[in-house]
Amino acid sequence: MPGEALHQLGDDGARRAKRWLESTTRVKAAWLNTDPHSAGRLEFPWPHSEWSFSYDIGGILHGDEFAGQMFLAECKKYSSAGDQGTHYQSYLAKCYVTRRDHSRLADHFMWMTWHPFLVGTWNQLCEADKVREGVLSEHKRVFGVDSEEEAKDLIDDAIVEEVASRLWLLVLSDKQEKLVITPQHRGLIIKHEIEAGTW
Repeated sequence: MPGEALHQLGDDGARRAKRWLESTTRVKAAWLNTDPHSAGRLEFPWPHSEWSFSYDIGGILHGDEFAGQMFLAECKKYSSAGDQGTHYQSYLAKCYVTRRDHSRLADHFMWMTWHPFLVGTWNQLCEADKVREGVLSEHKRVFGVDSEEEAKDLIDDAIVEEVASRLWLLVLSDKQEKLVITPQHRGLIIKHEIEAGTW
């Protein structure tokens, strides 16, 4: 697929993921990295690189135990597993850096996809060992060292555990997107909560 088409598919996936999240009525505010007014909120520097990274969506959760907590999400509008495993490893390193260096913005990390990946180890993808593997895969940009062996000694296991406990894997589908609350009904819920002083 040409680069421009991939970019458009990614933008479409992020918009649809944001719409799905909002339709849960558990998201108070959400923004996309394609919005020039919000993009800066979703961009973070690699500690040992001239490059930065960004998340596709960010926002504030609403209600019960998640009230006021921040989330950051990566979206993959894939029709096959593709190279998601490699991207997911790098994503875990990004989550580690964000939690370590910008903890106020990092209550929850969501990976949203339209196709499962690494299905042989699916039940392990949110475990600390996977987070550690992800950090090691980006050891130069995270720690500025050349060898994985050096990097192993620099990993903060407490942060690894924190990231693992904050990971979400969400698999969407085109049909599933049609089974969510309508914007009109969501508006009624928000109106009710505003009137009750709970929004």
